[in-house]
Amino acid sequence: MFTKMILTLLVSFSSLIPITENTEISKRSQRVLQNIRAESENTLQVKWNTVTQTPELLSGNLTKPSAHSPGWITYNYLDKIKTMYGLKHVNKDLKIISVDKGTTSIKVVLQRQLFKNSVCGNQLIVELDSSGVVKRINGTLHADLEEKRLGRPMYPAVSVEEAKRIALTYDDSLKESKSVNVESCYLPIREGVPLVHVLTYEREGRQVSIMIHSLTGRVIE
Repeated sequence: MFTKMILTLLVSFSSLIPITENTEISKRSQRVLQNIRAESENTLQVKWNTVTQTPELLSGNLTKPSAHSPGWITYNYLDKIKTMYGLKHVNKDLKIISVDKGTTSIKVVLQRQLFKNSVCGNQLIVELDSSGVVKRINGTLHADLEEKRLGRPMYPAVSVEEAKRIALTYDDSLKESKSVNVESCYLPIREGVPLVHVLTYEREGRQVSIMIHSLTGRVIE
């Protein structure tokens, strides 16, 4: 639930337009797109996110059939196009969190990692058909996060327990919630990409979240 809520927040800031109408794509990404368009035999379709500067959607016959495992196929293909997402080491930057095998397709869900923590709302879903062809990649990934953090992780000065106390002061209805989920993640839509503690709980019958800056202890509105 937490991931879906943050993902919705991030996508709400996105501007999705067909790639043919986009004039803000870097030359680096344009070269990658030209290569994968040729490899897909011109079946490639793209939607570009001008906020994250990465694709929101790639679809088509993106790879050839393969008998390898879904995880291997996914990592192998993403490694080929990693520069378009601003990634350096795909197997470290993206963690497979689930593999859903259906009757006609397989979906591999990957969570973006940064300095061994998750990135809020940054996930990719890679869909393969029964023959191992990558057919679709969609999701939200912000590019070049390591550079935006100047190559340095953030070490929290505020613990999770302290974040809970801060959140309770901010919203006293928190004490009435039966369950509180806490996750620490880097927030890519904030200047400096800070590490935040996100508390998700139920209020008046719906899921809500409070973000606490892990260095200053301030609530992020």
